[in-house]
Parts: sequence; structure tokens; C-alpha cells
Amino acid sequence: MPLVGPHLLGERGSAPADCGVTLVVGSGNADVIQDPRTFDWFRSTPGDAILGGLDLDHLLQRASVEPTASELSPEHHFLLMLNSIDMSDDECHGLGDRPLPLGFSAVGLRAMLGTASVEAALRVLARYYAVASGVFALEVRSGQGLTRIALRAEGRHRDRAAMLEEIWLMALYMFLTWFAGRRLPLLAMTVARPNHPDLGGAHWAFGAPLSNADLTSILVPTSCLQWARRAADVDEPIWEAMRCWLDETAPPVGEGLLGAAFVGAEAPARTRLREAFDGLALCDRQLSRRIRRETGVSFRDLRGEALVDLARDLLRNTDEAIDEIGARLGYAEERSFRRFMRSRTGLTPAQIRKGGALAPDPELRAKVRTMALKLQA
Repeated sequence: MPLVGPHLLGERGSAPADCGVTLVVGSGNADVIQDPRTFDWFRSTPGDAILGGLDLDHLLQRASVEPTASELSPEHHFLLMLNSIDMSDDECHGLGDRPLPLGFSAVGLRAMLGTASVEAALRVLARYYAVASGVFALEVRSGQGLTRIALRAEGRHRDRAAMLEEIWLMALYMFLTWFAGRRLPLLAMTVARPNHPDLGGAHWAFGAPLSNADLTSILVPTSCLQWARRAADVDEPIWEAMRCWLDETAPPVGEGLLGAAFVGAEAPARTRLREAFDGLALCDRQLSRRIRRETGVSFRDLRGEALVDLARDLLRNTDEAIDEIGARLGYAEERSFRRFMRSRTGLTPAQIRKGGALAPDPELRAKVRTMALKLQA
């Protein structure tokens, strides 16, 4: 599943002790990462380790994935997960200590819709998991402006449980995005799998810098917890959350505040705070505080996100050379532009340009909805 989050370029630091993770502030990807390696890794991992013993060939067939495929669309990612649940009759994909009945996550989503903020939604989910699942424990801990959202799963084997944590944390992030109507900025991520192929880099789906820890978790600004609910009451919350993600209807963080501030800039990568918001009668300190208050992140974060959006649009919708796109955005050398995009998204500009060819498929989307409806309680 595609996941996202802004970053602070090149900065390193430490999270507060009560957050329990090492903070390597870094990237986030604003839509699905079309990295061929993701499916190569999926296919080469033993079936009993990733799918709880399901037949991989049968799963690929049901998910409309060609055995020789090297890339997956967002719809294919969803179909793989949904069919895995359907085949095992278990929302834990056969990886947990005990099965979870179909409809478990839908009940949790409906409970979230009864709350008014991200913080309240997480609190309700934590209680729900503790009382009803017997598999998951959701922990939310804050300190010094940072919040860690951690998920632990109980499983017959720790490696399978760690994989289950990663799958469910991706789903939880998608649900929170739909709930809030915008993406929570991801500052860092940890996984409990010591052999995860993305350790030391960016997570293939989250786009956040990845390190190893005892728990699978994401790190976000604490200010995000106060974001209000924007999702409407619906009859099909699972499908609506997925549809929102597929349609990319959740606006990037700070979209309303930034507007077109960077679009007309001569060198967006070098745009300063005052230049971006020249029309506002506020001093730099007031501008910085307003940005932080309204988005939960800094101007530097927003500038990085705007640059990625501009670069992605140019890479996918023009034939302009990559070095020329980098120069247009303010990068004197192509390698600097390439390093920026790789750190932000986990992909090189060439990979992003190639991924743009994976257009939405209405037939696959209809299959996703059909499978999602099976999970409605």
C-alpha cells in the first residue's frame, strides 16, 4: 500500500527517550512507490513466511498478477492483501497467534468514525485491539513534540508476527489518512524484522527512513494528533478508505497554505520562507509558527513536499530530460536532484518516470471493491 510523509533533508537527531526509537528524519512518498524490487522481494520470500502457508501461485492468480510481473499497481497491492485474507478466512493472513474474523477491521473503522480527532481515534483503536483481538497491542507514546505509534502482534513465530505488524501498520496509516483527510507526516519508521530488505534506507511503501527495533512503529509530529476527523459516515468504510487512497484524494500536508507558492518560482529548491509567502503581512517568526500550527511540520518540510510534487508531475507528464528537470527546480547537478528524490521517495527520478506508466485499471478497481465488501461487518 502506498504511504507517505515529508522530511527534513539530511538532518539526524534523537527521538525523546519515551518515544523509544532512534530518529533519522527523512523521506516520504506522496503516492504509490512503483519499485520493481518490491514485487521481486515479495515473490522470492517463502510463501509460508509471508502468507501463512497460502499457495502463492493461487494467490497471484486471484489477484490478477502475472507470475512474471516486476511491478505492481496500487490495485494489485490491495488485491494481494484482500485475497490473502479471503483465502485464509483470517484478517491476520494466517500469521497471528489466532485468526481474526472477517469484519474485524471494519468494526474498528466504525469505532474511529465515532471520534472527533486522530488522538481520540487511536485511543479507541487501542482499546478495541486490546479487548477484541487477542493478537494486537497498539501503543501511542508522545514526548518533545514527537509521537510514536507502535503495533505489536502475537504470533506462533516472531518473524511472521513482525511481518503481520508491518502489514497492519500500513493499513492503519491508510485508515488514519482517510479519517483525517490528509496524510500524517512520517518522520521515521521501525520494523521488528532484522532482515528487512529496506533497513538503512527508505521503506518500500511508507517512504520513511527505516531502522530495526523491538516494535514496528511510525514516528509523527505530536501536533497531528489534534487533527480533526474529515471522513464522513459511510456504509462501506473499508472500501472508502481504499478508494480515497487509490484516488489520492487526501491532499498533501500544507496544500491549502502553500497553494501555488512554488510553482512559479525560478528555483523552487532555493525558495525561502519570505519569498514563498510574500503576500502575507506576517514576519518570518509568525509565518513559521502559523505553518507549524496548521500543518504540524516546518516550512522546510513543506518546501520538500512541494518539490517532490513538482518533480513527479514533470517526470510523468513531460519528455524533458531528468537533468533539465533538476535544473528547473534549482539543482545545479543531476546527482543532487537524484539524491534528493531518492531520499524523499525511496526512488530515483528514472524509477518515478517509469512508474507513471502504471495507470489505474477500472476492472481491477472493481475487483478491489468486491473483495473489500467482504470485510464489512
